[in-house]
Amino acid sequence: MVDEEEKKEKPEIEEPEAESPAAAGPVDAMTDAAVAEEGEAAGPAAGENKEVLETGAVAEQAAKPAPSAGKRTEAKAGKDEKTKPAEKPAAQKQAAPKKTRKKKKAAPAKAEIKVPQVTALEGKQAELNPDVFEVKPNIGILHEVVRAEFAAMRRGTAAAKTRAEVRGGGKKPWRQKGTGRARAGSSRAPHWTGGGAAFGPAPRDYGFKVNRKLRGKALKMALSARAGEGVLKVVDGLPFEEPKTAAAAAVLAGLEVTYPLLVLVSETEENAALSFRNLPRVGVTDTGDLLVSDIMGARTVLVTKEAVGRLNQIGESK
Repeated sequence: MVDEEEKKEKPEIEEPEAESPAAAGPVDAMTDAAVAEEGEAAGPAAGENKEVLETGAVAEQAAKPAPSAGKRTEAKAGKDEKTKPAEKPAAQKQAAPKKTRKKKKAAPAKAEIKVPQVTALEGKQAELNPDVFEVKPNIGILHEVVRAEFAAMRRGTAAAKTRAEVRGGGKKPWRQKGTGRARAGSSRAPHWTGGGAAFGPAPRDYGFKVNRKLRGKALKMALSARAGEGVLKVVDGLPFEEPKTAAAAAVLAGLEVTYPLLVLVSETEENAALSFRNLPRVGVTDTGDLLVSDIMGARTVLVTKEAVGRLNQIGESK
C-alpha cells in the first residue's frame, strides 16, 4: 500500500515533443544562407587551396601501389632470380670445351666356324655286313635284353631300418601282467611310433643275367631294324680339328636327320664326340659301349665309316 501511494505522489515527467519539420524550416534556411555568405567573403583563394589539396591527395593515392600487387611483384622477381642460372664470366664461356659424342666401340668380329665336309655314303659304299644288318628281329629277345639293361642301370640304394637297427627299445616298457594294457617287449616294434620298418627296402642289385650270345644277337637285330627302316646313315667321317658344337649343328643341318639322334663314333674320333654331346636330343657313344636300348630309342642312327667297320666284326665272331 505504501508503494502505491508513493507512486501516486511522484509527478509524471513529461517528454519533450519532437519539433515538426515545418517549425524548424525557417531557422535552417537562415543558417545555410549565413555559411554561403562567409564562403563568398573568403574569396577565390580559399577555393583554389581546396582544389590543390584535393589534386595532391589523388596523386599520392595513384603513386602508392596496392599492397597486394607489390608483394606479388616482389615474389615474382625473387622466383625469376632463383630460376635464372648464374651467368658465367666471358672467360669461362670461351674456355668451356665443346661436348663430343663418344664413339661406340666396334663389336669384335665373330670367328668363322669351320664346318667339316661330311659326305653320306649309300648302297655299296657303306659296306654293311649282312650278318649284322640283315637279321630278322625277334621282339621277345629284344625285350629281355632291353629290360636287363635298364635293370642294370638302377642304383638300388634305397634302404630302411628294421626294429633291430633303430636306436632305443632295449628295455621292456612295462611289466607283463597287471597293468590292463597289451603286453609289449620293445618300444621299437613296427606298430609303435618311432619303430623300425617291417619289410622296408634294403640295398640290392636289380640286374639279372643274360647270355652273351643272346645279347649279341639282340644287338644285331636292333641294327638290322634301323637299317631296314632307312634311318641308318653312314658318313665317310667326322673330321673335327677341334671340339666345336656349332660346327656339329651345321653338319646335322646338312644331313637332314630326325631326333632323337644317336651318333656312333670310334675311339679315335674324340673331337667329334665332344662336339656332338652338348646338342639337345643327341646321344653319342662308342661302338664298344653300344647298348640295344640306345639303338631302339633313336629315330636316326649316324655312323661313321670307321665305326661301321667295328660293327661288321660282330658278325664275324660266332
